Order: sequence, then C-alpha cells, then structure tokens
Amino acid sequence: MLKYQYMVFCDNGIVLWRRPLRENDRIVTIFTRERGKFEVNFRSVRLPGGKLRPLSEPVSQGDYRFHMKNGSSFPVCTGGSSISVFPRIRRGTERLFAALNFCEVINKITPAHQPSPEKYELLLGALENLEDGLSDAVSPWMRRAFTLRALETAGFGFQHTSIGLDSRLWETLHTAAWSEVHALPPEPQAMDYLDNLLRRFFSEQLNQQLKTLEFV
Repeated sequence: MLKYQYMVFCDNGIVLWRRPLRENDRIVTIFTRERGKFEVNFRSVRLPGGKLRPLSEPVSQGDYRFHMKNGSSFPVCTGGSSISVFPRIRRGTERLFAALNFCEVINKITPAHQPSPEKYELLLGALENLEDGLSDAVSPWMRRAFTLRALETAGFGFQHTSIGLDSRLWETLHTAAWSEVHALPPEPQAMDYLDNLLRRFFSEQLNQQLKTLEFV
C-alpha cells in the first residue's frame, strides 16, 4: 500500500495577487512573514459562499493554514482566519490602487521562497498607514517612497547614489516616517524624474513592467 506523507504549516501572510484556476479554484500569491512568497491553491473559493474567499483576495492579511504533499512546492490552503481586509482602503479607489501598487512592487522584486521580514514589515506598515490615514487622498509621494524602500530591502536601492534630487527630499523618501512623506509638497518635476528612473530600472534591470502604474 502506498503511504502518502503530508506537511501542515501555518503562517501570517499578505495576499499580493490571485488568478483563476479551472472553474472554481484560484491560484493565490501570498507573501508570508516566515516563508516568503509562494503560490497557493485555494480550492472552490469561486463558488457562491466559498468559505475561504476573503482569505484569497489581494490586499488582505490572514493567519493561514497550508497543507502540502511532501516533494511538492504547491500547497493548498485548508483554513485560517482573517487578520485584516483593510476595509477603509477598499472604500476608496485611490487608496485601493495605491495598495495594489505596493503589492505588485513586492511581487515583482521578491523571489519565491526567500523570506524577508524587513520587506514584509515594510508592506504591512504601508498598508496600515493607508488604512489609518486621516485624509481620503493619498500623498503623491507615498508610492514613490514605498518603491524606493522596497528596492533597498531587495538590494537594488538608490539611497546612497546621487541622482540629482534634493538631498533632504531623498532622505525623507527613504527613511522618514510616513507622516513626513505625506507632508512633502508636490514637486512635479522631481516626481517625473523619479518616475522615469524607476520605470527604466524595472524595465531594463528586472525586465518587468508595473501594470498598476496606469491607475495611480
């Protein structure tokens, strides 16, 4: 008789993206605190009343339980509990598109199965800041600052490179509290310069394009 061995593990995670699988399932990209990024099969969540559907939505944080056959790298989510669905983010398109941009940046620059607690905390902190913000408007600097900080955690950063922007602005974008980033006045010329720099970096160095940019 064949004996199958399985592994069950739990971890806190943030959903970065999801896509349909077959008629009723989803493949969900989750970024966890302890095990990094990986794809998970959520079975039957596209059926009406699918119990795990809230745990499979992008921009949500949960405590997940996974079931994986030994030798496989594709676990199945078998349960868990929601920590936050960031309801205020979901009530405004500007906040939601910003949050989706944060998730996409992390997804693009994060290899599978490589834990990065620093990157996890950066993403969680940015989402919590969006959720708790007093204004419905999102600072035009926030997504740029988030991308710069995410690149630093991935070893691609520009923090110690002079690129022609004001040094105080550069330091604020990289290291200051989010409240200080929100307080920065708009500078269209500097923003355009930085956008072009980041766009070229993703395209030329990572061979990637951020699809959410057209919405933020």
